[in-house]
Amino acid sequence: MENNRISRLKIAIVTNRFYPEVGGAETNIWFQAKELAKKHDVTIYCPKRIDRPWSEEFDGFRLVRMYDVLHPFCKYPNIATKTLCPSIFFRILFSGFDVIMFFPALNYNNKLAYFASRMRGIPIIGCFFDFIDYAAVIKEKGSVPDDILGQTLVKDTDARILRGLDHIYAIADKEIAFLQKFNGHVEYSPVPVLMDEYLKESPSYRSKYGISDNEFVFLCLGRVSQIKGQDIAVKAFCSAFRDRKDARLVIVGRHDYEPGFTDAMKKEIASAGMDGRVIFTGMVERPEVLGWLRHSDIHVIPVRFMNSGAVVVETWASGTPVIQSDVVDPNLVADGLNGFLFKKGSVENLAEKMAEAYARKGELKRMAGEGAKLVREKYTYEYLIGLYEKAFGRLVKNANKEERP
Repeated sequence: MENNRISRLKIAIVTNRFYPEVGGAETNIWFQAKELAKKHDVTIYCPKRIDRPWSEEFDGFRLVRMYDVLHPFCKYPNIATKTLCPSIFFRILFSGFDVIMFFPALNYNNKLAYFASRMRGIPIIGCFFDFIDYAAVIKEKGSVPDDILGQTLVKDTDARILRGLDHIYAIADKEIAFLQKFNGHVEYSPVPVLMDEYLKESPSYRSKYGISDNEFVFLCLGRVSQIKGQDIAVKAFCSAFRDRKDARLVIVGRHDYEPGFTDAMKKEIASAGMDGRVIFTGMVERPEVLGWLRHSDIHVIPVRFMNSGAVVVETWASGTPVIQSDVVDPNLVADGLNGFLFKKGSVENLAEKMAEAYARKGELKRMAGEGAKLVREKYTYEYLIGLYEKAFGRLVKNANKEERP
C-alpha cells in the first residue's frame, strides 16, 4: 500500500439511478465506474427503473438492477424518488467486496448497504450530491433558504451513519461544512468530465429544429423542473429578445416530471408571441446533448439551487461559455472572464446578462477557453479517481490491520 499504490479491488457502487437513464448524476456515476473498472472489479447496484435486463455488462463493469418493493407492479419507467430494494443488504452481507461506495444521499438502499458493510467490516464511503431533497424544498417553500442545512434536523439513525462512514465526499462547500459536524473524514469531490468525449467533433443538431447556423442560440440543458429554473430563462428571453429575430432559446431535456411547470412556460411563450423562438426538444440521447453543448453560443444555467456546477464544467469542456445563477455551489464563474453571473431568480438581471452576452458574442470563445483551463487542472476523472484511490489505500490497509489477530 506504500505510495498510495493499491492492488486490484472489488468495489460495489450503490446508486438510486444509473445509465442509460441519462441525467447529470447518472452520467457522472457511469463515467466514474468506467474509469474505476480500468484498475478494479466494479459492480453497480441500482433499482430496476426501466425495462432493461436485471443484469448487464457495460465498459468493463457489471450493472445489477434490483427489485423495488415500493413499486411492486413493475410499471416502467419508475421515476419515483424513494425506492426500497432489500436485496442490497444481502448482496453486500454475503459479498467479497473490498470497498463499498454509495451515491447520492442517505436513502433506504444506501442505509441498508451501510448496515451490511458494518456487519462484514467492509470500508464504506458516502458520496453526497445532495444531502437533502432540495427540489422538495423548492416545491414547499418556493426557494431554498441560505441556511437550509442549519435548519435541517438529522435523525439519530442518520447521524450515527454519518459518524460511522469511513470516508465522505461532497460536491458543495456548504454541504462539506455541514457534514464535517459529524465526521472528520470529509473531502471535496469535483464533478468531472471525460475530456476525450468533448474534444471529439460533435455534429450540430440545429437543422433538426429549423435553426440556421447564423442564429444566436441560448441553450438550457437539463430536466425541466422548477429547481432548474427554465421559467426564469424563458421570461428573460421573451423580455430581452422579442425584437431580435436572430436569437433562439433551446431547452434540452425531458419535461414529463413536472408537466404543469412546462405547460405554464408554453403559455408564457405564446402570450409573448414567441412561439417558435423557444424550442423544447424533450429527452434526447447523449450524442445530441454533446452536439448542443458544442454548437450553442452560450449556455444559460438559471437554477434556483444547484450543488457542484457540473454542467458548468461540462459546458466549458465543450468550448462554450455560461450564464449562471449565483446560487451554484461551488461557484466557478468569474463574471466577465469565463462567463456571466446573475442574481438567482432575477428575470431582469438575467435578461441584462443575456443581452450582454449577445452584444459580446465575439468574446465568448475566449471566455470558454478560460473556463476550460480550470477543467483540465482539477475536473477530470483521472484527478477524481486519484482522490478515491488515496482513500481506498488508507481504508483497505486499516481494514486489513483490524482483521489480523
